[in-house]
Amino acid sequence: MKASTLTSLSLSLLSTASSTAASYSPPPLVVDVAPDHLRPYILPRYKGHAIKLTTSGQIIRFSITTNSSDGAFAVVQHTSKWTGWTSARPHTHQEAHEHFYCSKGRVELWTKKNVTGAIDEARVLTLGDFGTAPPGTIHTFQHTDPDSQLTHIYNPAGFEELYNVFSIGDFVSPHGSPYQLIGDDQQPFGDVTPEQEALLNSLDLYVAKADVYVPRRDFVNGTAGDPSINWHNSNNWHNGNNSLSSDPTDPYYVAKDYGPKYLNSENGYKVIQPLLTAEQTPNKNFTIGTLTLSPKLEGDKTNVAKLPHHFAIQMDEGQLALTIQGYKTEYLLPGDVAFIPSGTRFEYYATVPFTKFLYLNGGAKGLDYELLANAVPWDFPAYPE
Repeated sequence: MKASTLTSLSLSLLSTASSTAASYSPPPLVVDVAPDHLRPYILPRYKGHAIKLTTSGQIIRFSITTNSSDGAFAVVQHTSKWTGWTSARPHTHQEAHEHFYCSKGRVELWTKKNVTGAIDEARVLTLGDFGTAPPGTIHTFQHTDPDSQLTHIYNPAGFEELYNVFSIGDFVSPHGSPYQLIGDDQQPFGDVTPEQEALLNSLDLYVAKADVYVPRRDFVNGTAGDPSINWHNSNNWHNGNNSLSSDPTDPYYVAKDYGPKYLNSENGYKVIQPLLTAEQTPNKNFTIGTLTLSPKLEGDKTNVAKLPHHFAIQMDEGQLALTIQGYKTEYLLPGDVAFIPSGTRFEYYATVPFTKFLYLNGGAKGLDYELLANAVPWDFPAYPE
């Protein structure tokens, strides 16, 4: 072959490679359903694969799944009208640590450590309230407002597959309705059959039958259980400091803005409110909390992070500018979810006052760990003037 022919062939190959590289673009960051593999993404509010959970209109939306987080953790959004029934039989998990965050309305939550002498606790969660049920905790829940949303968080991921197994069909709403508008309020389940029980056990759900556990209904100002535990009193819904448990096998609750708080003053103000740290997880591998930011002012630097574990955001208030490595800046609104894989650089800042989001870290040293290193204890859920 002549040298000129080789040169032409080389130039042709280089041109093709250059053209291919120039035409490549990453998949879109903003998606309608959680991806089936690990990558960054943003899922807008009321997006995500949605299924019908009950005949009375309750809906489950999958925000973060086993596939999209590579098994680290999962998040589903459970929306419903008021119902007179619990949405699940009282049960325990052996593997999944389940956490509950009220994102809208009111939801009743029951928990009981599955040991002799344990106190049966129950709370009415309102917006921003949190509860956690470690493996072995008997628990169940019920929506009690006309428009309620409960965020379920599982670590590790995997349990969310149960919803697909028991789905009664996909839910599609072109207008983004939170749930089906069905007037009936039928009990979503009956007595468990041996066949159902075997299937549930295979999915990490172990029913606590009525001879073992019945949810108590003696709520007083939103609480039922040990009166020494700060949550509500006769004059106020929320009362006193809600500390985090020192025992990772204990279920516990944290009322909105009543848990521990810290102030970080780097690049504007940030109020960090841990809801769960690695010390409250059996495997020391997960943290949850909220972060409230002041808006970026002239002269402030953009916040930058690159974390060793998978990280996620669920927006509560305000607007957050988020730039993930390789993508243009997007603006998150309340209800939006963002997932950022470990080792991925991202930048963020608040565009409006009092921007707040729920954070999830798939390890002990996440964004909260970095911010708390330069924070001081703080008495307020708001940042300084």
